[in-house]
Amino acid sequence: MNIAKTPISISYRTNDLKEAALNYSKMTGYPCVAEDDVNTSLNLNFTNDFVELCDREKNISVHIDFISGDLAHRKQFGGGRGQSIAKAIGLKQGSAPPTVLDATAGLAKDAFVLACLGCPMILVERSPFIVELIRDAIERAKEDEHFQSILNTGFEVIQDSSINYLHQLYEMLTDSNSENNYPDVIYPDVIYLDPMYPDRKKSASVKKNMQILQTLLGKDEDTSELLDAALKVAKKRVVVKRPKGSSNLSKVKPTYQVNSKKTRYDIYIIPQ
Repeated sequence: MNIAKTPISISYRTNDLKEAALNYSKMTGYPCVAEDDVNTSLNLNFTNDFVELCDREKNISVHIDFISGDLAHRKQFGGGRGQSIAKAIGLKQGSAPPTVLDATAGLAKDAFVLACLGCPMILVERSPFIVELIRDAIERAKEDEHFQSILNTGFEVIQDSSINYLHQLYEMLTDSNSENNYPDVIYPDVIYLDPMYPDRKKSASVKKNMQILQTLLGKDEDTSELLDAALKVAKKRVVVKRPKGSSNLSKVKPTYQVNSKKTRYDIYIIPQ
């Protein structure tokens, strides 16, 4: 699986950030240059305030902020356990929040919402560049009291192909001596999937963060296989986020659906 669908480089805004950018460049194998010398369509840019992913052709950039902006607004006014995503993953009054594996973490928006609702979260994302944005946001949010409680509950980020990660979990799960061989492995109650939406006819209608992700990763072409892998590993349910009116992710029909204004959640209940 290709990590980037278009040329990308690592850059730094000021010389005091050069070492951090170079270290990341060595780790990923992508070229590192000063911000003013970038000549690729995309670049992961180290600034004094945050790490950002930039699309030079569209003149847009994104970074992640767990403390202010859209995510903070959604945490405060999103509707708590009454919102559709909470109903979809099975959050119930008086019961412990489920452990959720977000297998398509992206910019971690839904993962953050679920974490704010008390869910221990495991985020799996294939792109090292997106993972760096998430880890940078976590580092900047560490001193916030509320976010510290999220970290204490569980907010783990893993860079891997979700299908590969789920296959490994399945192998451990079916090991006859798994409790002794893998005592620290967490098997999720819920696996959450939000594959890249199909291309839209009017690119202007796509938010800038999704435009960059589409440029970076392309569309998801292995979603049916991903759902099959998730159904083998989840303890209680698999939840698939889809655009309202779109087709199911695979031929496997969901147990039921939860609908919001623009989004549909397909819920697959795991037989006990």
